[in-house]
Order: sequence, then C-alpha cells, then structure tokens
Amino acid sequence: MTTSPPPELKNIQEFLFEAPLYKKYSTTSAVLRSLYTISAGNSRRIDGHCPYCNRSSTFVITKVHVPNPEHRHDISRRTCLSESVTITCARSDTHKIMYFFRKIDMVVEKIGQHPSLADIANDEVAQYRKTMAKLDAQEFHKAIGLAAHGVGVGSFVYLRRVFERLITNRFEEFKSAEGWDNSRFYAARMEDKITLLQDHLPDFLVRNRKIYSILSVGVHALDEKDCLKWFDVMKQSILIILEDDKKKKEELARRELFSQAIERFEAKSENSS
Repeated sequence: MTTSPPPELKNIQEFLFEAPLYKKYSTTSAVLRSLYTISAGNSRRIDGHCPYCNRSSTFVITKVHVPNPEHRHDISRRTCLSESVTITCARSDTHKIMYFFRKIDMVVEKIGQHPSLADIANDEVAQYRKTMAKLDAQEFHKAIGLAAHGVGVGSFVYLRRVFERLITNRFEEFKSAEGWDNSRFYAARMEDKITLLQDHLPDFLVRNRKIYSILSVGVHALDEKDCLKWFDVMKQSILIILEDDKKKKEELARRELFSQAIERFEAKSENSS
C-alpha cells in the first residue's frame, strides 16, 4: 500500500502558527534555511498572535538549537529528532514561543511547542467570549483545541454547531420586528436563512453564504486533512460574525453612555434654574 507524500511546507509562518503537532511536511532547503540560520544573522520577521500581548504582533527568530553537529550546515543531509527554535515578540524580549521539531531527510514535523497552539489560538478569540453564549464559547474552544491536535472532522462538527446557533440567534433577535415566520425559517436551507437575514448579518457572510455548505461537506465527505486545510477559513468566518456583534454592542454601549450623560446634564440644568 502506497501512502501519499506529505503536503509541501510553503512558509515558516504557516508552520509555526497554524500547523498541528505531528503533521509532516515536505519542504525545501530554502524554507528550512530561513528557520535555522539565525546564527548567521537571519533577521526574518514572522507575523502571528502573541499570547502575552493578546494581540497580533511580529516575531523574530532569536534562538536555534541543533543537538546533532553532523551536517549542521547542510540542511538537506541533516537528520535530527529534536531541534528547537525560539521566536521572540518584537514588543517585548520576555514574550517567547518555543518550538521543537523532528526532521528526517526533507520531511519536517512539529513535535512540541510552548505555549501550545491551542492556547495561542484560544487566546486569539478570547476577546469575543463576552459576546458569545456559554455553549458557543465552549464548543468554539473545543473546535480550536481539536484542530490544534490534528482532529479535522471533529473540529468541523463543533464549528458547524456554533455557526448554526449564531444564525438562529440572529433570527430570534429580529423576528418580531421583521414579522418573520418561525416554521418557514426553520424549514429553510441555511443559504436561504442567510438571505433572509442579510440586513442583520455582516456583508462578508452574505456574499459568502456557501460557507455553511463547506462545513456540511466537511462533516460528511472530507477527510481529516481536508478539514484541517479548511479549518482556518471556517474559523475566520465565525470570527467575522463575532467581530460584527462585538462592534455593534460596543456602539450601543457608547450610545447608552452618551444618553446618560445628556440626561445628567439636562437634570443638572433644570435643578440650577
């Protein structure tokens, strides 16, 4: 039985911030050299989420450890079961992420990191948890954790459940004002539900209403690798909805504070007169 070759590693940023543990990648000397040659003055900058700053940042490779001195400078010939790389956030020298790799021939895999990929990914979405229902937050967390450990189909199941509830909650929020019928909505296909709710959903989602069909295909037809390949696209789609909700709630809160300030001013003016 022949096995398919590992996918090609296109860039270091994808490897460090998106690849789950133990996923093998075939690569080239040029890509690996950009990761390993810090001692020769490599100042490559990598964009990613800093779990310490709790925001997107730029990282610099600051430390490389290659325990096997054989073929140290010949990446294509070097085999090593435990190499490590440390990257440091440009905002603070104390904000570091460490990675451990296994490299055999021109196949590389990440065998460990700290903080974990799941911790970094969940920290990235922590700002939205206040606007999410408890169950949505829990299942979104599970989806990210499963994907970080290479479980593609399971992560898609949880993403789909979160997506469905976000759409349903939006319907329940506006159905009275819009005069929508419950039975028609719940019997409709997801694409039709999104069309119905288009005035109350982010434009991105309305334009890309086939997102849900990708989630459904992922659950029923795609294999683990394909689900993992599409996971970040699906996660970002949900984040766009959550970001839209967050902005709306922040705007309502600002308006409420402004209204209260006006009321206090008017009350003070009346008392003064």
